[in-house]
Amino acid sequence: MKLGIGQFSYHRYFGELTPWESDPGVRWNTNDFFGHAAAHRVSTVGVQTCYLTAQDIETLPEMAAAHRLDVILEWGHPAGLAMGKSAAAVQDLRCWIARASQWSFPLLRIVVGYPTLRGENSVEVQTQRLVPILQEICAEALDWGVAIAIENHADFTPLELQSLIYETNRPNLCAVLDFGNCVRLGADLIPSIRSLAPLIAAVHLRDLMILPESIGNPLASWPAVPLGCGSLDIEGALHELYCGGFQGCLLLELAHLHPDWAKKEDEVLSQSLSWLKEWRQTG
Repeated sequence: MKLGIGQFSYHRYFGELTPWESDPGVRWNTNDFFGHAAAHRVSTVGVQTCYLTAQDIETLPEMAAAHRLDVILEWGHPAGLAMGKSAAAVQDLRCWIARASQWSFPLLRIVVGYPTLRGENSVEVQTQRLVPILQEICAEALDWGVAIAIENHADFTPLELQSLIYETNRPNLCAVLDFGNCVRLGADLIPSIRSLAPLIAAVHLRDLMILPESIGNPLASWPAVPLGCGSLDIEGALHELYCGGFQGCLLLELAHLHPDWAKKEDEVLSQSLSWLKEWRQTG
């Protein structure tokens, strides 16, 4: 079981606040994040390209090597390809594909949209607009030796994402399954894993406390809690994931935290990692 931490878990320290969070009063650089991740003794980090400074870009491979961390580069937050409507985003993504190759980071996670864009057009129209863009991007990435993994970013359900990937039909296109984003769109977690299993290269893993008033609204409050403390069947989901042949990395990624754990990112991550290690021994 390969474990990692996504940089978004510490988004408050990079200046990104949701309406349910307070400013920590300090700002980190990427090396600060690497230090916290290494202290949790994980092997991998998910690095958000939108949080990287010019200096970070110059030294990222060296920082990762110094902390003995593998990197999954994560492009596109918040709206990525804007459901196929942003030519500027395509050009930016091309730059990051080249960097991923030059840095020997073989997997580049991308997002194609955001929940605010869902419903602007039908899923079918959005899919057909994205397919030729993704085919072109994947062909270029293949030349660079990079795999592209699309996250379900509360823009597509996992089943809709499966259709997008199959219609694109490129050998280096796969998925990053985000457990929380799956539930935010009302999809059942375990059937979603079953449908996407052959395509999943990595997982964004979180547990949520589902609030009745948030159901049906992906932009409402979906607070994160330590694994095993929330509303999701994490044990059943992991069992389904590994029965489906999953061999990638579980990246813990925290959204805004439930009030009981507010401002306690490290504590939630530590408790979640302990839960995972216990599950691995007994599951």
